[in-house]
Amino acid sequence: MFAGFNVLVNSKEKFYSYHESGLSIYNKHKRVIIDSLENYINPDGALSEKDIENDWFPKINAHVFLSHSHNDLKFVISFAGWLYEKFKIEAFIDSGVWGNSDTLLRKIDNRYCVSSRDENGDIKTYGYKLRNKSTSNVHMILYTALMKMIDRTECLMFVNTPSSVKWSEMISEESATESPWIYGELLASKLIRNKSRKAHRDLFEKSYFEHADESYRNPTIEYIFDTKHLIVITDYDLEYFEKNADSYGNAFNALDNLYSYKGIDLEWGIIND
Repeated sequence: MFAGFNVLVNSKEKFYSYHESGLSIYNKHKRVIIDSLENYINPDGALSEKDIENDWFPKINAHVFLSHSHNDLKFVISFAGWLYEKFKIEAFIDSGVWGNSDTLLRKIDNRYCVSSRDENGDIKTYGYKLRNKSTSNVHMILYTALMKMIDRTECLMFVNTPSSVKWSEMISEESATESPWIYGELLASKLIRNKSRKAHRDLFEKSYFEHADESYRNPTIEYIFDTKHLIVITDYDLEYFEKNADSYGNAFNALDNLYSYKGIDLEWGIIND
């Protein structure tokens, strides 16, 4: 990761006309992820991380990692479409990974964790220890994959809305989220290694793309995080960025202009005083 942004958008309507474009990118990435996850379930119900990485990462190459709340998915997909149509910036939307975690877990549990069935052969109960093992394995492998994708993309954009941050925390020094995925991604964006633009772009040039309801109540857990290390982007910034879209030429030039506009040193990836 070279740079990280805290995206604060109030006027979302202008982006929705780009939803179809964003959806095609989102679905393309999602197909790769789903195929990889389902193809590499080991006989014991675990996932083969090495196989997933070898199959997944060469096929998904993106400039930007978009971290967001599930409630903002429509906007985020539209925002990704806007980034691509205006600047040819391709975004990886994180819910393509964690949005499939429950479906994947159910398939593994139905195959390996059943402890009893009723007279019709339908699943009645699951083994507690087996379920704990399958859940921890799946969540760890998906979280690891997300961290590697953050490391691989040139910049992270956290779409910061009331859906991702609790209203009661909006004015405080620290913010709270009920999403462990958002918390993990923002924490990783603080700790992950800083790489130069050249390192990211050399990697990018070597890669290319190939063409269930629950009735129970989940416990609410809050994760405290901060975004001080992320550079704020507002509606005004995005409008300014868009004004010169025709002059950028390609995604890398567009990103360089955004970095310079926000005061980021193009060599070191830090804010100039």
